[in-house]
Amino acid sequence: MKDHNLLSIKDVIDKMIKRNKLEQGLDQIEIKQAWREVMGEGTWTYTKSITLKNNNLTISLLSSTLREEYTYRTEEIITMLNAYLKKQLVKKIRFM
Repeated sequence: MKDHNLLSIKDVIDKMIKRNKLEQGLDQIEIKQAWREVMGEGTWTYTKSITLKNNNLTISLLSSTLREEYTYRTEEIITMLNAYLKKQLVKKIRFM
């Protein structure tokens, strides 16, 4: 006989994350990983900092050339990051 009150491990973890308000911290970790994977190691070495707040991603780059190139590719980068994350986490990007 199955107990219909059993929750999956994923459901339990998701509830704990929400109850303890850990989403923002996890999103910060996930976006850094996504940036590194999507943009590659070359870009990662020129990345000074990454901050996500209210779906706005701020990327500080050490290279003005990359900063200018990525400014023109903002929509493409947002699409790639959200696809990697499998959720609509990033709505705007600002390069510094």
